[in-house]
Formats: sequence, C-alpha cells, structure tokens
Amino acid sequence: MAARPRGAGPPRRFTRRLPRGDDAPRVEPRLVIRNAVLPGPEPRAGASIVVEGRRIAAVAGGGERVESRPGDWEVDAAGRLVVPGGVDAHAHLAVGQLLRLAGLPPRLWHSVAEVRAQFRTPLEQQLDPEALEALAAAGALAALRAGVTCVLDLTRGEPGREEEALPAVARGVRRVGLRGALAYGANDLGGEHRGLAGARAGADFAKEVSGDRLLRGMAGLDGLALAGARTLAALAEPASRHGLHASVAEDDGDLAHAYATAFLRPVPFLGQCGLLGPRTVVAHGSTTGGDEAAMLASTDAFLAVTPRAAFAYGAALPPLDALAVHDVSMALGTDGLYPDLAGEALALEMALRRTRGQAPFYSELLGHVLWPGGGSIASRLWGEPVGAIAPGALADLAVLEWRPPFPMPEASEGDSALLWVGAPAAWAIVDGVVRLREGRLLGGDEAEIAARAGEAAARVLRS
Repeated sequence: MAARPRGAGPPRRFTRRLPRGDDAPRVEPRLVIRNAVLPGPEPRAGASIVVEGRRIAAVAGGGERVESRPGDWEVDAAGRLVVPGGVDAHAHLAVGQLLRLAGLPPRLWHSVAEVRAQFRTPLEQQLDPEALEALAAAGALAALRAGVTCVLDLTRGEPGREEEALPAVARGVRRVGLRGALAYGANDLGGEHRGLAGARAGADFAKEVSGDRLLRGMAGLDGLALAGARTLAALAEPASRHGLHASVAEDDGDLAHAYATAFLRPVPFLGQCGLLGPRTVVAHGSTTGGDEAAMLASTDAFLAVTPRAAFAYGAALPPLDALAVHDVSMALGTDGLYPDLAGEALALEMALRRTRGQAPFYSELLGHVLWPGGGSIASRLWGEPVGAIAPGALADLAVLEWRPPFPMPEASEGDSALLWVGAPAAWAIVDGVVRLREGRLLGGDEAEIAARAGEAAARVLRS
C-alpha cells in the first residue's frame, strides 16, 4: 500500500487539538514510515522511522512497536529500501540540464578546455534569469527523483545580470522543495568588473538566505585561471562567513596559472588567498598533489570528486591514493550531468578496481569517506545533522523503488549504494516535508516544469 494520509492534499505544518475542550494539549502530527528496510553495517527489515517537525524523532527495529497517534501521516514502505537523502557535493543544476537536453554527455571531447570554450561558456552566457529558473527546477526535480535531497550548486549566467542569477535558481529549487547551497561562479571573463559582480552577487545572496531552512548561499569561483587578484580578494570575506564552492584544477589550466602567478600549485594558491576552510568545497582537483592533499586536510576543506563527468570530458580523477593517505575529506558530485549519486559511486568503484591491487585502502574509500562526505559538508553548512537516519538528524529521506531480498549484506551505506544503482525514489522527504509521493511531485506541476525547461533550452540553444 502507498500511504494513508489523514486529510486531503499535500502535507502541511499544522496542529490538531484533541476534542477535550479549549485547554487540551496540542498534538503535533508526525510522519511515520513503516515496514522499511534500512542498509548499513547492521541492516534492518521491518523498521519504522518517526519524523516530528523537521527531525527524525525515533528509529525502531522490526520487533519494536510504534503506536499510532491522531493526525499521523503513515507511509507503508512495503519492504522498500529507505536511505538518507543523497547530498550532491558539486552540481550545475541549470547548465547541466541544458547540456543533457543538448545531448552533450554521449559526445566525445578531447579535453575539458574544449568543452568549456566551444560549448559550455557560450551557453552559460545566454542563461538569463528566466532560463536559469526553468532549467534549475527541472534539474532539481531530476535530482529528487534520483533520491538526492540536497545539492551544492555552482551557477553562472548572463553577464550583467549576476545579481538576478541566484534568486532565479532559488525559485527553481523552491518549486521542487530541494535543499540547496547555491553559489555564483565568479570569473573575469568579460573583464574584472564581471568577476567582482559575480563575487558580490554570491555574497548578497548568502546574506539574504542566511536564516532560510532549505537554502544557503556560498561564495563561488569558476576556476583559478579565469579570476584575477581583485576577484579572488573579493571572495575571501564571504568565503570565511558562508563557505566557498570552487571549480579548481579540472585540467592543467589552473595549475599553469597558479605557477605563473605565484609559483604555487592551485590548492596553496587558494590558501594564500584566504579561500580554504572547513566549509570550502574544491571540485575536481585533477592535478592535486601530495602537498596539496596535506593542505586540504589541515584546513579541513572538502574535495568533490565527479567521476562520470571526468570520464565524459576526458579529465583525470584526482590522485585518490595521496588524498586517502592524508585523510582528506571527500564527497561525490555529479557535475550536473547525471542526477544520481549511486551511479557516481558505481563509476568510481569500477575505476578503482584497476588499482585496488596496489592500494588496498581503496576498499574503504567509497563507503567510509566519499559517500558520507556529502552529509558532513551539508551538516557544516546548515549547522544541523544531515545525511543520517538517526534521532535528531534533519529528516531528509528517500524511499527507493527497490525491495531488496533480506538479509542484505552487512556493508556501509556507500558500499550498499552499488546495489541500488538505478532505483528511483518512490518517496522523498526534505526537512520533514513529503516532496515526492509514489513518484509524483507534491505541490508542483511536473508537466509545466518539463515544458518550461524545454522552451528555455530551445531558446538558449538557438541563440
């Protein structure tokens, strides 16, 4: 059975009085997921998860009884797998959706520089706020359907309209109900004034949404090679306050620029500019060396690894051996090309198999470092526990459309993700609110989202 909501329509925040007079205590309604299968080192079948408000209140095993209360919304998982919602540590919701609609991923490219110069940058410069909103909504919906409930998004748009870009992406994300940390990728293409405008747009947006339950703002950097000294300096203060999301060293361009400018490698160059810290996410890092790994670890910064995008664009994966030895915090990202994190996990696992014989610690890398890393960085950004099925954690959950035979193998959630690759989300709960019910978006028109994204893509691709 699907669900037994008490009352019609999508979930609401409300209180219900017991019929005992005006002085009766108020009873908060709960979301109760029953008959769930939970993965992990100790897999559980027949489990129940109780959500009160924004948080998980209790997790009960198959033998523990959870009494119903008046006003509960009860969800029968019916033996399906329930997991913490995924955290995509590096995405481009709008341009990623556009690139998929343009048929980019199957194409063959010689280098990241070729993709950026011939395709991506010209498209980004055509993304007006209307297109950003429409494409971001479609990207957010694709992520939600793939069981991703939180995205760290790096946006670029039409030059001269930087201040409008992040609010437009935020409107698109809100239409779906996704949790999002949004940054504007500042660079000096078009002149230093454009880089400064991008840095200012990110800082203003971060201040505006600082108290929002679902949205956060971050400073953003679209590559070291494209940013001058004043733009980097302008990013330092908002990065220290709100965090930094930076595409760095996706190819040799940033490496060459950092050496030419300061005779430093990219990560130390970021550090010299005051851009490293516990809420810094460095995406890609293909040229990262051992000394850089040590610096990432000492500053508690994160590296976002994007396996499928690297393979699609002909980029190298970062040196995971050096990163693992130095205990660098890492997380998986999609780069916006693909919505599902489990697919990224499988792609990385297949790549690691080639070197696992020489590096046995790779067997722990996915399950114990990369997979939980997304929840770790989201927890830092929101100042609340994210990415866990445990009492007190924010209730970001996905009921996957997969009924695994039980018992499941005893493995970390990251290693278990290799089993559920391709399983879509039947239900998605973000911040305690049901956003997807039996595959259908609540509170939004899926056909309209798709139509608007298609119209925006057609308009941009024609220009």
